[in-house]
Amino acid sequence: MDRIKTALEIALERAAAVKVDPEKLLEIENLSQGKVLGARFLSDQELNLKEELLKIQPEVRPHVLKGLEETFLNNLRLPRDGDTMNTNRRCMDGLLQIKKNRSLLKQVFKEIEMLFQYYARSLEQAYLNLKEDFAVKVAQGARAMNLPMGGRTGINVEHMPEFQEEWLRLRDQLASQYEKVLEEKRQQIRGID
Repeated sequence: MDRIKTALEIALERAAAVKVDPEKLLEIENLSQGKVLGARFLSDQELNLKEELLKIQPEVRPHVLKGLEETFLNNLRLPRDGDTMNTNRRCMDGLLQIKKNRSLLKQVFKEIEMLFQYYARSLEQAYLNLKEDFAVKVAQGARAMNLPMGGRTGINVEHMPEFQEEWLRLRDQLASQYEKVLEEKRQQIRGID
């Protein structure tokens, strides 16, 4: 009579039957090496990327470069503050060091810089418009309640929870629109040699 196999035994048999492509395994291992190197490059201003790449065996270098590229592209973000812009510049610098067609890459970077400028201006304008709208609403509410305002509400609308909530919603909406364009630029960069 045949013995009934446990689920573990069945799973182990199936795992043994799976053929792993050695090239795919090499890619996976070295892709992560590239990602780690990319993270080191972003955090260590003194790291010489070209020297580090020369230490890598030529047969695995394409996989490492792909990991580097993904790390740089994933860290290329819409600017929220000065730190984000510094990271963006470092990502662009890293991409310039690993891509061959630098002139095309620089053109895409110019477009990205313009996108960042438009985004910053849009954020600023949206904030000012929202602040003005809230100030008008507060003033209208005060007049409706017959409160003496003397032309000023005396209330800083920026500290109102409703303002903060609306600002977060508006900021996220703007970021979503600009993020789509930035993702298109990332795809363009992936297609550059």
